[in-house]
Order: sequence, then C-alpha cells, then structure tokens
Amino acid sequence: MSQDQGAMVLQAAGVAGPGEDWWEGFFPEDLPREWQLEYYTHYHSRLLLPASVWLETEAPAFGDWGEAVAPALRLTLDWPADLAPGAGAARVLALAEAVGDCLQAVVPGPMDAARVQAIREALESADLGRLTVYGAGEDRAIARAAVASFHPPAGGESAAAGGAWQLAPEAGLDAPGWRALVEALGQAGGSGEIPVFLRARPERLSDFRTIAQLLGVG
Repeated sequence: MSQDQGAMVLQAAGVAGPGEDWWEGFFPEDLPREWQLEYYTHYHSRLLLPASVWLETEAPAFGDWGEAVAPALRLTLDWPADLAPGAGAARVLALAEAVGDCLQAVVPGPMDAARVQAIREALESADLGRLTVYGAGEDRAIARAAVASFHPPAGGESAAAGGAWQLAPEAGLDAPGWRALVEALGQAGGSGEIPVFLRARPERLSDFRTIAQLLGVG
C-alpha cells in the first residue's frame, strides 16, 4: 500500500557504538572494526555518528573514513552543545571530503535557536549548505524508551514535515514492548519522513521497521 503524500513515515536507523556490547554483538567476532560500516550497510542504510566517534582524529574508531564508509551508507552527525560552530564546521568539512554525499545531516544537542542558526551559517560558509541541520534536541517522554530526544524539522516547529528522533529503548524489550514504542512515536505527531536513530542492536531495526509498516507509519 502506498503512503499518502505527507503521511508520517518512521524510518528505523542505527547509532554507531564502537566498543559497546549492543553494537559489537551484531558483527562476526573476527570482523575487523574497519569493516564494520560496510557490513552494516548490507542490512541498513542510515547511521548516526555520535560526537565521540566523528570528532576523534588521532585514532578514528573505523579507520580511514573514505575506505570505511560504503557508497550506499547515509550518515548523520550528532553535534554536541559545547562544539563551537566554526571549529565544528572545519571538522565536518574534513569528513565530507572523505565520504562525499554519504554525509547528509546534523542533529544538534540541546542548545538555543541562535546557536543552531550559527551552526547552519558556519556550514554554509564551508560550502556545506547541502547538509540538513535539524533543530536542537528536546527531551521527550516516550513509552518503552529509556531516553528519547526529538529534533524538530530544519525549518522549525512550523515546518510542514520532518524531524528526527534519537532514543535508547528500555533493556530487554519483547515484541509487545517494541510495538508499544512504535505506537508511542506514531502518536507523538508529525508527518513526512522521520528518521528514528535507535541506540540498540542493529538487527532490532528490522523489527522496528516491520512493526511500523504493520501500524501504517513505516
């Protein structure tokens, strides 16, 4: 069944967690970490890079970005509140030069609207105006989520569609628990494509996607 134009579409996406059990357990034990992102891309196409991952320069978790990122992978960056716009834009530019169009968006941490606008302007000055910069993260209470944050659409709360979620599901969710989580996100409102970056084992993204489709929001 096709989606109505403007209908909500919750898109399950992962969060990179090198060193975390919930991330590492997804990969074959003998797989080098430098190959993890390519392996991930065989199953899923969107990934959020936490600040601790993409800002590391001395020993990048996945090695050389240009070699680690498969062409089909689409990356979003978590921008911490204490990262200055100018310095952050320079780091984003270096990453963009390595991965090209695979880099697509930025989700700012908690900060005021002026700070978010400064990030947009710094990226535009670095010839990175093509990147989507969502609104600052806002804590939300979502059933069966231990932590949940919503990023308003790039045009602000008045925008017609979009936005993005970051959340960590409660530990040990069973199928009814995942259904309750997806239902809660569906009831939170919104329209258009809304990525949901899940801090969970990547194979759970398929469960989320199936439930969202069955509920008419995926």
